[in-house]
Amino acid sequence: MANLFEMKQQREVALAKADSLLKAAENAHRELNPAESAEVDTCMIAVNALNPQIKSIESRNTILKHVKSGMLIPAAPGGRGFEKPEPVTFSEDYANAFYEHIASGGKQISAALYEGSSTSGGYAVPVTVDGQIVPLAPNEMGVRKLANVIPTVMDIKVPSQASFGTAAGKAESSTSTPTSFTESDPTLGQFTLSAFMGGITHTVSWELAQDVPSFQSFAVTDMTLALQMYEENLFVNGTGTGQAQGLIGNVGVGVTEEPDSAGNLVSISGTLDILSKLNAIYHNGASWLMSRPTSIIIRKAQVQANLFEPVWTREGGQDYLHGYPVEYSTSMPAAARGAAPVLFGDFKLGYVIGDRGGSGINVKILDQPLATQGQIILLAYRRMDGRVRRSEAIQGYNVAAS
Repeated sequence: MANLFEMKQQREVALAKADSLLKAAENAHRELNPAESAEVDTCMIAVNALNPQIKSIESRNTILKHVKSGMLIPAAPGGRGFEKPEPVTFSEDYANAFYEHIASGGKQISAALYEGSSTSGGYAVPVTVDGQIVPLAPNEMGVRKLANVIPTVMDIKVPSQASFGTAAGKAESSTSTPTSFTESDPTLGQFTLSAFMGGITHTVSWELAQDVPSFQSFAVTDMTLALQMYEENLFVNGTGTGQAQGLIGNVGVGVTEEPDSAGNLVSISGTLDILSKLNAIYHNGASWLMSRPTSIIIRKAQVQANLFEPVWTREGGQDYLHGYPVEYSTSMPAAARGAAPVLFGDFKLGYVIGDRGGSGINVKILDQPLATQGQIILLAYRRMDGRVRRSEAIQGYNVAAS
Protein backbone atom coordinates (compact mmCIF):
# COMPACT_ATOMS: atom_id res chain seq x y z
CA MET A 1 0.00 0.00 0.00
CA ALA A 2 1.29 3.46 -0.92
CA ASN A 3 2.32 5.72 1.95
CA LEU A 4 1.07 9.27 2.53
CA PHE A 5 3.87 10.88 0.53
CA GLU A 6 3.31 8.60 -2.49
CA MET A 7 -0.45 9.22 -2.42
CA LYS A 8 0.05 12.98 -2.42
CA GLN A 9 2.54 12.63 -5.26
CA GLN A 10 0.03 10.58 -7.31
CA ARG A 11 -2.67 13.17 -6.67
CA GLU A 12 -0.40 16.01 -7.81
CA VAL A 13 0.51 14.14 -11.02
CA ALA A 14 -3.16 13.51 -11.84
CA LEU A 15 -4.11 17.14 -11.15
CA ALA A 16 -1.20 18.45 -13.21
CA LYS A 17 -2.12 16.23 -16.17
CA ALA A 18 -5.77 17.33 -16.11
CA ASP A 19 -4.72 20.95 -15.78
CA SER A 20 -2.34 20.76 -18.77
CA LEU A 21 -5.06 19.27 -21.01
CA LEU A 22 -7.52 21.99 -20.02
CA LYS A 23 -4.96 24.78 -20.52
CA ALA A 24 -4.07 23.47 -23.99
CA ALA A 25 -7.73 23.53 -25.03
CA GLU A 26 -8.26 27.01 -23.51
CA ASN A 27 -5.19 28.45 -25.26
CA ALA A 28 -6.41 27.01 -28.59
CA HIS A 29 -9.94 28.39 -27.95
CA ARG A 30 -11.53 25.00 -28.53
CA GLU A 31 -13.41 22.32 -26.63
CA LEU A 32 -11.81 19.14 -25.38
CA ASN A 33 -11.90 16.32 -27.91
CA PRO A 34 -13.40 12.98 -26.77
CA ALA A 35 -10.00 11.45 -25.97
CA GLU A 36 -8.93 14.49 -23.92
CA SER A 37 -12.27 14.63 -22.12
CA ALA A 38 -11.95 10.96 -21.15
CA GLU A 39 -8.37 11.55 -19.95
CA VAL A 40 -9.45 14.48 -17.74
CA ASP A 41 -12.28 12.40 -16.28
CA THR A 42 -9.86 9.55 -15.51
CA CYS A 43 -7.49 11.96 -13.73
CA MET A 44 -10.27 13.45 -11.62
CA ILE A 45 -11.58 9.97 -10.69
CA ALA A 46 -8.09 9.18 -9.43
CA VAL A 47 -7.95 12.44 -7.45
CA ASN A 48 -11.37 11.85 -5.90
CA ALA A 49 -10.33 8.33 -4.90
CA LEU A 50 -7.09 9.51 -3.29
CA ASN A 51 -8.57 12.44 -1.32
CA PRO A 52 -10.42 10.40 1.35
CA GLN A 53 -7.44 8.04 1.79
CA ILE A 54 -5.08 10.99 2.34
CA LYS A 55 -7.51 12.66 4.73
CA SER A 56 -7.90 9.42 6.72
CA ILE A 57 -4.13 9.01 7.16
CA GLU A 58 -3.62 12.66 8.11
CA SER A 59 -6.38 12.45 10.72
CA ARG A 60 -4.39 9.74 12.49
CA ASN A 61 -1.15 11.78 12.40
CA THR A 62 -1.14 13.46 15.82
CA ILE A 63 1.53 16.01 15.02
CA LEU A 64 -0.36 17.30 11.97
CA LYS A 65 -3.22 18.29 14.27
CA HIS A 66 -0.96 21.06 15.57
CA VAL A 67 0.16 22.33 12.17
CA LYS A 68 -1.13 25.84 11.36
CA SER A 69 -1.35 26.72 7.64
CA GLY A 70 0.96 23.86 6.76
CA MET A 71 3.68 24.95 9.17
CA LEU A 72 4.56 23.67 12.60
CA ILE A 73 6.20 27.03 13.27
CA PRO A 74 3.85 29.83 12.14
CA ALA A 75 5.19 32.43 9.74
CA ALA A 76 3.31 35.27 11.39
CA PRO A 77 5.31 37.09 14.09
CA GLY A 78 4.18 36.18 17.56
CA GLY A 79 2.24 33.13 16.38
CA ARG A 80 2.04 29.89 18.36
CA GLY A 81 1.98 26.49 16.70
CA PHE A 82 0.59 24.66 19.73
CA GLU A 83 -2.24 25.97 21.84
CA LYS A 84 -2.25 25.05 25.51
CA PRO A 85 -4.17 26.66 28.39
CA GLU A 86 -2.12 28.52 30.96
CA PRO A 87 -1.27 26.39 34.03
CA VAL A 88 -3.32 26.89 37.20
CA THR A 89 -1.03 28.23 39.89
CA PHE A 90 -2.84 26.59 42.85
CA SER A 91 -5.18 23.63 42.89
CA GLU A 92 -8.63 23.88 44.48
CA ASP A 93 -7.66 21.37 47.18
CA TYR A 94 -4.69 23.46 48.16
CA ALA A 95 -6.78 26.64 48.45
CA ASN A 96 -9.52 24.91 50.50
CA ALA A 97 -6.98 23.42 52.89
CA PHE A 98 -5.31 26.79 53.36
CA TYR A 99 -8.58 28.56 54.26
CA GLU A 100 -9.54 25.75 56.70
CA HIS A 101 -6.23 26.24 58.43
CA ILE A 102 -6.83 30.00 58.76
CA ALA A 103 -10.43 29.55 59.96
CA SER A 104 -9.38 27.12 62.72
CA GLY A 105 -6.83 29.55 64.13
CA GLY A 106 -4.01 27.36 62.95
CA LYS A 107 -5.33 24.17 64.62
CA GLN A 108 -6.85 22.48 61.60
CA ILE A 109 -4.08 21.06 59.44
CA SER A 110 -5.14 19.55 56.12
CA ALA A 111 -3.09 17.37 53.82
CA ALA A 112 -2.11 20.13 51.45
CA LEU A 113 -0.21 21.93 54.18
CA TYR A 114 2.39 19.16 54.38
CA GLU A 115 4.19 19.92 51.17
CA GLY A 116 7.23 17.78 51.97
CA SER A 117 5.26 14.52 51.81
CA SER A 118 3.41 13.43 48.68
CA THR A 119 0.72 11.39 50.45
CA SER A 120 0.21 14.06 53.12
CA GLY A 121 -0.51 16.87 50.74
CA GLY A 122 2.29 17.09 48.23
CA TYR A 123 0.09 15.69 45.48
CA ALA A 124 -2.22 18.68 45.90
CA VAL A 125 0.59 21.19 45.44
CA PRO A 126 1.18 22.16 41.82
CA VAL A 127 4.56 22.20 40.17
CA THR A 128 4.73 25.19 37.83
CA VAL A 129 7.43 25.80 35.23
CA ASP A 130 7.62 29.31 33.82
CA GLY A 131 6.49 29.47 30.19
CA GLN A 132 9.49 31.50 29.04
CA ILE A 133 13.03 30.15 28.66
CA VAL A 134 15.71 32.64 29.74
CA PRO A 135 18.06 32.89 26.73
CA LEU A 136 21.78 33.55 26.62
CA ALA A 137 22.96 36.86 25.18
CA PRO A 138 24.36 36.35 21.65
CA ASN A 139 27.80 37.48 20.56
CA GLU A 140 27.98 41.04 19.28
CA MET A 141 27.84 41.21 15.49
CA GLY A 142 28.59 44.27 13.38
CA VAL A 143 29.84 43.35 9.90
CA ARG A 144 26.48 42.59 8.28
CA LYS A 145 25.16 45.88 9.65
CA LEU A 146 28.06 47.86 8.16
CA ALA A 147 28.64 46.03 4.87
CA ASN A 148 26.87 46.26 1.54
CA VAL A 149 24.41 43.32 1.55
CA ILE A 150 22.88 42.26 -1.78
CA PRO A 151 20.69 39.33 -2.90
CA THR A 152 22.20 37.02 -5.54
CA VAL A 153 20.80 34.32 -7.81
CA MET A 154 24.12 33.12 -9.26
CA ASP A 155 27.86 33.68 -8.92
CA ILE A 156 28.81 37.27 -9.77
CA LYS A 157 32.12 38.27 -11.32
CA VAL A 158 32.98 41.71 -9.97
CA PRO A 159 35.67 43.68 -11.84
CA SER A 160 37.72 46.22 -9.92
CA GLN A 161 40.43 48.72 -10.73
CA ALA A 162 43.87 47.57 -9.62
CA SER A 163 45.90 50.64 -10.63
CA PHE A 164 45.56 54.05 -12.26
CA GLY A 165 46.89 55.04 -15.63
CA THR A 166 49.86 57.43 -15.33
CA ALA A 167 49.74 60.84 -17.00
CA ALA A 168 52.92 62.60 -18.14
CA GLY A 169 53.89 65.91 -19.65
CA LYS A 170 54.34 66.39 -23.39
CA ALA A 171 56.70 68.81 -25.05
CA GLU A 172 55.50 71.02 -27.87
CA SER A 173 55.95 69.25 -31.19
CA SER A 174 57.76 70.57 -34.24
CA THR A 175 57.52 69.30 -37.75
CA SER A 176 61.05 67.92 -37.61
CA THR A 177 60.89 66.33 -34.11
CA PRO A 178 57.30 65.28 -33.34
CA THR A 179 56.48 64.02 -29.84
CA SER A 180 53.58 61.81 -28.67
CA PHE A 181 51.57 61.43 -25.49
CA THR A 182 52.74 58.59 -23.26
CA GLU A 183 50.36 55.62 -23.18
CA SER A 184 49.59 54.30 -19.70
CA ASP A 185 46.51 52.11 -19.22
CA PRO A 186 44.81 51.30 -15.91
CA THR A 187 44.87 47.67 -14.80
CA LEU A 188 41.85 45.71 -13.67
CA GLY A 189 41.29 42.89 -11.20
CA GLN A 190 38.34 40.61 -10.55
CA PHE A 191 36.80 38.61 -7.75
CA THR A 192 33.86 36.20 -7.61
CA LEU A 193 30.96 36.64 -5.19
CA SER A 194 29.66 33.09 -4.76
CA ALA A 195 27.49 31.35 -2.14
CA PHE A 196 28.42 28.84 0.56
CA MET A 197 26.01 26.88 2.70
CA GLY A 198 25.84 27.25 6.46
CA GLY A 199 23.23 25.78 8.76
CA ILE A 200 22.23 24.02 11.98
CA THR A 201 19.64 21.45 13.09
CA HIS A 202 17.77 20.79 16.33
CA THR A 203 16.02 17.48 17.09
CA VAL A 204 12.86 17.93 19.18
CA SER A 205 10.52 15.24 20.54
CA TRP A 206 6.85 15.47 19.72
CA GLU A 207 6.09 15.53 23.44
CA LEU A 208 8.32 18.56 24.09
CA ALA A 209 6.98 20.43 21.07
CA GLN A 210 3.39 19.79 22.19
CA ASP A 211 3.80 20.33 25.95
CA VAL A 212 5.97 23.47 25.91
CA PRO A 213 4.39 26.13 23.66
CA SER A 214 7.37 28.48 23.94
CA PHE A 215 10.00 25.89 23.02
CA GLN A 216 9.46 26.05 19.28
CA SER A 217 10.10 29.82 19.14
CA PHE A 218 13.07 29.40 21.50
CA ALA A 219 14.58 26.69 19.27
CA VAL A 220 14.17 28.74 16.09
CA THR A 221 15.67 31.83 17.72
CA ASP A 222 18.61 29.76 18.95
CA MET A 223 19.25 28.36 15.46
CA THR A 224 19.10 31.72 13.70
CA LEU A 225 21.43 33.35 16.22
CA ALA A 226 23.88 30.44 15.97
CA LEU A 227 23.95 30.79 12.18
CA GLN A 228 24.48 34.56 12.36
CA MET A 229 27.36 34.16 14.83
CA TYR A 230 28.96 31.55 12.55
CA GLU A 231 28.74 33.94 9.60
CA GLU A 232 30.08 36.89 11.60
CA ASN A 233 33.26 34.99 12.38
CA LEU A 234 33.74 34.24 8.67
CA PHE A 235 33.20 37.89 7.71
CA VAL A 236 36.05 38.81 10.06
CA ASN A 237 38.39 35.80 9.88
CA GLY A 238 37.27 33.67 6.91
CA THR A 239 39.87 32.22 4.54
CA GLY A 240 37.93 32.98 1.35
CA THR A 241 38.37 29.38 0.15
CA GLY A 242 35.12 27.43 0.38
CA GLN A 243 33.82 30.12 2.73
CA ALA A 244 33.46 33.88 3.01
CA GLN A 245 36.60 36.03 2.87
CA GLY A 246 37.39 37.75 6.15
CA LEU A 247 38.32 41.39 6.62
CA ILE A 248 41.44 40.67 8.67
CA GLY A 249 44.48 40.44 6.42
CA ASN A 250 42.63 41.58 3.31
CA VAL A 251 42.13 45.32 3.90
CA GLY A 252 44.47 48.31 3.79
CA VAL A 253 47.76 48.15 5.70
CA GLY A 254 46.75 51.14 7.80
CA VAL A 255 49.10 51.84 10.72
CA THR A 256 51.35 49.78 12.99
CA GLU A 257 51.59 51.32 16.45
CA GLU A 258 53.45 50.70 19.67
CA PRO A 259 51.52 50.71 22.98
CA ASP A 260 51.32 54.10 24.67
CA SER A 261 53.42 55.15 27.66
CA ALA A 262 50.82 53.72 30.07
CA GLY A 263 51.00 50.29 28.39
CA ASN A 264 47.66 50.55 26.54
CA LEU A 265 47.99 48.37 23.42
CA VAL A 266 45.67 50.67 21.43
CA SER A 267 46.62 54.32 21.87
CA ILE A 268 44.75 57.56 21.28
CA SER A 269 47.54 58.83 19.01
CA GLY A 270 47.34 55.59 17.01
CA THR A 271 43.62 56.05 16.37
CA LEU A 272 44.39 59.57 15.16
CA ASP A 273 47.13 58.28 12.85
CA ILE A 274 44.79 55.87 11.11
CA LEU A 275 42.44 58.72 10.17
CA SER A 276 45.11 60.07 7.82
CA LYS A 277 45.54 56.66 6.15
CA LEU A 278 41.97 56.60 4.85
CA ASN A 279 41.37 58.39 1.55
CA ALA A 280 39.10 61.42 1.91
CA ILE A 281 36.43 59.91 -0.39
CA TYR A 282 35.72 57.20 2.20
CA HIS A 283 35.41 59.41 5.30
CA ASN A 284 31.73 60.36 4.86
CA GLY A 285 30.62 56.76 5.38
CA ALA A 286 33.42 55.64 7.71
CA SER A 287 32.95 53.65 10.94
CA TRP A 288 35.10 51.84 13.47
CA LEU A 289 34.86 48.08 14.05
CA MET A 290 36.35 46.46 17.15
CA SER A 291 35.51 44.17 20.04
CA ARG A 292 34.10 45.71 23.20
CA PRO A 293 37.21 44.89 25.31
CA THR A 294 39.29 46.87 22.79
CA SER A 295 36.98 49.85 23.25
CA ILE A 296 37.67 49.72 27.00
CA ILE A 297 41.41 50.01 26.31
CA ILE A 298 40.82 53.19 24.28
CA ARG A 299 38.54 54.67 26.93
CA LYS A 300 41.08 53.91 29.67
CA ALA A 301 43.76 55.63 27.58
CA GLN A 302 41.47 58.65 27.29
CA VAL A 303 40.96 58.80 31.07
CA GLN A 304 44.68 58.42 31.74
CA ALA A 305 45.50 61.20 29.26
CA ASN A 306 43.07 63.57 31.02
CA LEU A 307 42.10 65.10 27.68
CA PHE A 308 40.41 68.48 27.64
CA GLU A 309 38.15 67.29 24.82
CA PRO A 310 37.14 63.60 25.02
CA VAL A 311 37.77 61.64 21.82
CA TRP A 312 35.39 58.86 22.90
CA THR A 313 31.78 59.99 23.29
CA ARG A 314 28.33 58.44 23.49
CA GLU A 315 25.15 60.02 22.15
CA GLY A 316 21.70 58.47 21.95
CA GLY A 317 23.03 55.00 22.73
CA GLN A 318 25.68 55.17 19.98
CA ASP A 319 29.42 55.24 20.71
CA TYR A 320 31.69 57.55 18.70
CA LEU A 321 35.47 57.74 18.38
CA HIS A 322 36.82 61.00 16.89
CA GLY A 323 33.26 61.70 15.71
CA TYR A 324 32.90 58.42 13.76
CA PRO A 325 30.41 55.73 14.90
CA VAL A 326 31.76 52.59 16.59
CA GLU A 327 30.32 49.11 15.95
CA TYR A 328 31.24 45.98 17.87
CA SER A 329 32.02 42.43 16.83
CA THR A 330 33.02 39.69 19.25
CA SER A 331 34.83 38.01 16.35
CA MET A 332 37.35 40.84 16.01
CA PRO A 333 40.87 39.95 17.26
CA ALA A 334 41.72 40.87 20.83
CA ALA A 335 44.25 43.66 21.36
CA ALA A 336 47.64 41.90 21.46
CA ARG A 337 51.10 42.19 20.00
CA GLY A 338 51.01 41.42 16.26
CA ALA A 339 47.19 41.56 16.06
CA ALA A 340 44.85 43.92 14.20
CA PRO A 341 42.15 44.68 16.80
CA VAL A 342 40.65 47.75 15.08
CA LEU A 343 39.37 48.44 11.55
CA PHE A 344 38.37 51.87 10.26
CA GLY A 345 36.76 52.80 6.97
CA ASP A 346 33.69 52.74 4.75
CA PHE A 347 32.52 49.15 4.99
CA LYS A 348 29.68 49.57 2.48
CA LEU A 349 32.20 50.46 -0.21
CA GLY A 350 34.86 48.10 1.08
CA TYR A 351 32.99 44.85 1.82
CA VAL A 352 30.10 43.11 0.07
CA ILE A 353 27.92 40.26 1.33
CA GLY A 354 25.88 38.24 -1.16
CA ASP A 355 22.87 36.29 0.13
CA ARG A 356 21.73 33.67 -2.38
CA GLY A 357 18.01 34.01 -2.93
CA GLY A 358 17.63 36.80 -0.35
CA SER A 359 18.76 37.56 3.19
CA GLY A 360 16.13 35.53 5.02
CA ILE A 361 17.23 32.50 7.04
CA ASN A 362 15.31 29.45 5.83
CA VAL A 363 13.70 27.31 8.54
CA LYS A 364 12.32 23.88 7.63
CA ILE A 365 10.49 21.25 9.67
CA LEU A 366 11.39 17.66 8.81
CA ASP A 367 8.77 15.41 10.41
CA GLN A 368 9.42 12.22 8.40
CA PRO A 369 13.08 11.12 8.95
CA LEU A 370 12.64 10.45 12.69
CA ALA A 371 8.87 9.94 12.81
CA THR A 372 9.19 6.37 14.08
CA GLN A 373 11.18 7.72 17.02
CA GLY A 374 8.60 10.40 17.77
CA GLN A 375 10.92 13.27 16.87
CA ILE A 376 11.01 16.18 14.44
CA ILE A 377 14.07 17.93 13.03
CA LEU A 378 14.20 21.72 12.83
CA LEU A 379 16.64 22.93 10.17
CA ALA A 380 17.90 26.49 9.62
CA TYR A 381 20.23 27.43 6.77
CA ARG A 382 21.39 30.26 4.53
CA ARG A 383 23.75 30.43 1.54
CA MET A 384 26.01 33.46 1.52
CA ASP A 385 29.45 34.81 0.65
CA GLY A 386 31.42 37.87 1.69
CA ARG A 387 34.31 39.54 -0.17
CA VAL A 388 36.54 42.57 0.24
CA ARG A 389 35.63 44.63 -2.82
CA ARG A 390 37.94 47.61 -2.21
CA SER A 391 40.77 47.09 0.26
CA GLU A 392 41.76 50.77 0.45
CA ALA A 393 38.27 51.67 1.74
CA ILE A 394 39.05 49.96 5.08
CA GLN A 395 42.29 50.44 7.00
CA GLY A 396 43.63 48.29 9.82
CA TYR A 397 45.12 49.31 13.16
CA ASN A 398 47.98 46.89 13.86
CA VAL A 399 49.72 46.53 17.18
CA ALA A 400 53.50 46.25 16.74
CA ALA A 401 54.70 42.66 17.07
CA SER A 402 57.54 43.54 19.46
